[in-house]
Amino acid sequence: MPYYRLLLLTVALLLTGVSTEAQTVLGTPGLMNIPTAEIREGGTFDGGASLMQSELQVDAMNYNTGLYYVYFAPFSFVDVTLRETLLKYPSASNPKPHFCQQDRSLSVRVRPLVEKEGSWWPSVLIGANDFYSDHGGSYYAAVYGVLTKSLNINGVGTVSATAGYAHPIREGILYDGVFGGVSLSPAFAKVMRIMGEYDTRGVNIGLGAHLFSHLNLTCFTREFKGISATVSYQYTIPY
Repeated sequence: MPYYRLLLLTVALLLTGVSTEAQTVLGTPGLMNIPTAEIREGGTFDGGASLMQSELQVDAMNYNTGLYYVYFAPFSFVDVTLRETLLKYPSASNPKPHFCQQDRSLSVRVRPLVEKEGSWWPSVLIGANDFYSDHGGSYYAAVYGVLTKSLNINGVGTVSATAGYAHPIREGILYDGVFGGVSLSPAFAKVMRIMGEYDTRGVNIGLGAHLFSHLNLTCFTREFKGISATVSYQYTIPY
C-alpha cells in the first residue's frame, strides 16, 4: 500500500474514534481551565504536564509557568489529582526571580448522587482543590459544585454543557464564582473536542483530542494573548 494511502487510512481511523475525553490544565477531567462532572472509569491513571499562559494566573503569578500531575480514579465515582506547579522566586545565589520552587496541590472529587448522567438528569460532582495544605494556602484552593449534561445530535455530534460554582478557601484566588462551558465532538471527528468556557475570570477557547485510546491533548488560549496546553498518557487497569 502506498505511504500516502496508509497515512490517509490512519487519519480516518483516528477521526472516526468512538469516544473523547478531555483533561484540564490542572489535570482533572474537564474542558480547559474548568472541571466537568465527568470521572474516569474506575482504575484509571493519567499522568501529564501542562503549560499555563500568564493570563491564566493571578497577579502574584503573572508569568508563563508549567506543572505536572498524576490523576487516579479508584472508582467511577471518586478521583484524586496531585500536581506540582513551578514557581519563580529570587534566591541567595540569584536575586532575579527564577524557577526554583514548586507548589504542591491536591484535588479530590466525588460524584454524590448518581454514577453517571441519565436521559433526563445531568451528572453531578462536588470537588475541592487544596482543602488541606502544609504551607497554609494555595492559589487553586476552592470548593466547587458542577453539573454536566451531554446530548447526541444526529449528523452534528455530541454536545456537552457544564455549569458550576466555585468558592475560594484560605488563600485561593484563582477560582471564585460562576463558571461554565460547552464542547462539541463533531460527528466526523469523534476523538476531537471544540471547546469554549468561562472560568470565573476570563474566556478560553481551544481544541482537545483523545488519541490511540491513551493520549490526551488539549491546546487553548485566553483572549488570544498566549497559549496553554496539556499532554497526558491515560491507562485503565482492568479490575
